Amino acid sequence: MKKRSVRVFGTAVALFMGVMLTACGSSSDSSGYAKYAATETAADYGVYEEPAAAMEMADTSAGTDGQTQVNDTSRKLIKTVNLDTETEDLDQTVSLIEQKVTGLGGYIESSNIYNGTTYSGRSSRSASITARVPAVNLDSFVDSVEGNTNITRKSVNVDDITLTYVDIESKRNSLRTEEKRLLEILESAETVEDLITVEDKLADVRYELESIESQIRSYDNLVDYSTVYLNIEEVVKFTPVEKESAFSRMGKGFMENLSDVGEAIVDFLVWFVSHIPGLIVFVIVVVIIVLIIRAIVVGSKKKKAKKMQMMYQAAAQNAAPVASNQAPQQAKEPEKGNDGNK
Repeated sequence: MKKRSVRVFGTAVALFMGVMLTACGSSSDSSGYAKYAATETAADYGVYEEPAAAMEMADTSAGTDGQTQVNDTSRKLIKTVNLDTETEDLDQTVSLIEQKVTGLGGYIESSNIYNGTTYSGRSSRSASITARVPAVNLDSFVDSVEGNTNITRKSVNVDDITLTYVDIESKRNSLRTEEKRLLEILESAETVEDLITVEDKLADVRYELESIESQIRSYDNLVDYSTVYLNIEEVVKFTPVEKESAFSRMGKGFMENLSDVGEAIVDFLVWFVSHIPGLIVFVIVVVIIVLIIRAIVVGSKKKKAKKMQMMYQAAAQNAAPVASNQAPQQAKEPEKGNDGNK
């Protein structure tokens, strides 16, 4: 009996120790798997960890006054601004904009000035300017334009290319590493076939590397220099921005129509005076044409009257011999009658 109880106790202890060892083993395996997974994740996405951490550190920094200040310099942002403006002096405004762009360290990419004229002598002038301004001075330039012109339309577009830029940089670094390894292999190549194969691969890598570096330079230029599209129109009066009352709009509309009538009269007088030489020539040509037509009509009437007169004369001449032949016959008939009476 005592031996049987000792065996049962020993079996129970053995089972307990086995369960404990299994639990310890599973916990160590799970911790090892977690460590491996974390290592694998960090290895796979390590390219993005450093920029992301840098952006998080740069997003917020404690100020001296205890408030949070935004100071994000790691993001790659392409800013584009479109401005439709009005001015009363186009030449002066264009000159001020060019000076401001140069003073801020930018440059004019393109500039087109349209001097459109009408037959009335009035001109409708406009300008289209594409300016490249350093991104840090973009707000200063836009404020300057708003202060010197009347803004009728404004739009700002921001394109965040941070992730794309990071991907391209990562690919560039990989290509540089591959280029370095190919150069090392090229130095140790022993056969001509190996040499040709390595050189072909190296040429492909360098071509792709140059293309990526060119794309990076293009992105850097777009990020460092914001693009501003300016459409400037020269006007007599600025377009009102504030909403006006009905009576104010009616009064202003009446005055504008009255002004338009006066301008129309002035335009007509300008047109008439400026076209007097042409009008004189036109009148002379019309008078000559009328005289020619009148002469033709009068000549035609004269010819017709002369022709009728000639016809009447011919008819009269033909009628005269007939009358002379009939007269002797009438004279002889009474004689015969007299003879008969005798």
